Amino acid sequence: MTKKIESKYLMALNAHEHIGSQTIKKILMAVSDPSLLWERGTQILNGKLEPKIIEYVRETLSNIDPDKEIEKLQRYGVAYITIFDKDYPPLLKEIYDAPAVLYIRGQLKNYGDRALGVVGSRKYTEYGKTAAYKFSKECAQNGLTIVSGLALGIDAEAHRAALDAGGLTIGVLGCGLDKVYPASNFQLSKEIVEKGGAVISEFSLGTPPMKHHFPARNRIIAGLSKGILVVEAAEKSGALITAYQAIEYNRDVFAVPGEITSPNSFGTNRLIQNGAKLTMTSEDILNEYNIEKAEFENEAKKMLPESENEKKVIESLTKATINVDQIIEKSKLNVVAVSTALSLLEMKGLVKNMGGGRYKKISNS
Repeated sequence: MTKKIESKYLMALNAHEHIGSQTIKKILMAVSDPSLLWERGTQILNGKLEPKIIEYVRETLSNIDPDKEIEKLQRYGVAYITIFDKDYPPLLKEIYDAPAVLYIRGQLKNYGDRALGVVGSRKYTEYGKTAAYKFSKECAQNGLTIVSGLALGIDAEAHRAALDAGGLTIGVLGCGLDKVYPASNFQLSKEIVEKGGAVISEFSLGTPPMKHHFPARNRIIAGLSKGILVVEAAEKSGALITAYQAIEYNRDVFAVPGEITSPNSFGTNRLIQNGAKLTMTSEDILNEYNIEKAEFENEAKKMLPESENEKKVIESLTKATINVDQIIEKSKLNVVAVSTALSLLEMKGLVKNMGGGRYKKISNS
């Protein structure tokens, strides 16, 4: 796209609740410069667009003043860019349904094109929480910007991990930037901006969070990212929608394997079965992008077991190698509880999997 367009008119069109990116594309095919609509009215669209769209444009011309819309954005500390602006994210511009307008709080231009989308269940397990935090933190430490949806669960863990790593993260909302959803993540959104990241949306101020907004939000997460990491996903979930959109956009899809008995892992395991990259360590992601992992002090090894099951399992281990049957006998836990605890302790760097169902305690734990 090479047209020279004054961006405030696109932003003003986008402010109408029924004029989204695809409708804006239709309008631009009918009129090369949207400023002409404010000069000449909707008669220049007659015979070029369906009556419903012309009526939406007429309502916009009657109710929205582009300059006043800019003033409102400034009052809320929100900037905007359009798909015609040079600062528009290059990866996002590649997708066929890229948003025509992005509203931004923070610094979107800082992220470049090295971003990893991290998605997963709102109702995560302890395994999912640990995996999301560990992968996101290590990837952020190594220069990848973490992109997620500021939702409860895996999203929030991914954002928090990136911040704790001193890295950048981008939160994508399915509502206007004056209505952070869920409200409990308002402070997190504020910290993301304060630490050099961004919170963005394609929805104008005042737009409430609606169910149909979230698949649209998910496509932006996929579009901004070189790859998507799915940590936990049920058989039918927004995380899987994001993964399939990533495939459609020719992005990499990474998936963390989970227990076959866990509903939260059904979607991720199915993704792996269908060709997603099985992801066991952050190196699996970094190697894909030829990023050499930097050496950091392994803070995970300082972490204490967080649950009673983890405590029982770690107490049953020694610095010598023992097998799972011995751990079950010593801990008095069933095989599922032991398997889950071992996975979490391994992620935290407290135990080492020696192969063949054998484990030992890490010497500096």
